[in-house]
Amino acid sequence: MGRIVGIDFGLARFGLAISDEKKIIATPLKTLPASRNPAHTAQKIAEALASYKNIESIVIGLPLLLNGKEGEMASKVRAFAEILKTHLPYPIFFWDERLTSAGVEKMLVGFDVSRKKRAALSDSLSAISILQNYLDSLRC
Repeated sequence: MGRIVGIDFGLARFGLAISDEKKIIATPLKTLPASRNPAHTAQKIAEALASYKNIESIVIGLPLLLNGKEGEMASKVRAFAEILKTHLPYPIFFWDERLTSAGVEKMLVGFDVSRKKRAALSDSLSAISILQNYLDSLRC
């Protein structure tokens, strides 16, 4: 059995999460700063995953518009996924992440987390949310 990695794409930061080997629960892995060079960011992600030998696939949040269509950010995610494919040997899947970041932000505000701490937690929690939703769909 292998693990699945979840990625929350961002222009400033990337959140990473990883599943357990039974693909039941997502846990945070780390948050990485995004580089201006997408290949450099892909290399950082590959380095962060290098110690995990049992990765099966990657799921990246695809930020669709509320009407379900793809906008500019979705195009950037797809372009980044093509670059990531040159750095990692795993299949990449996309998961509709509409309102994921907004939901995480709302939750953190509700818990009275400071703006500075929200920025640090938001990407990691979004990656967990994307991956957990994907894992849950596998059991349906």
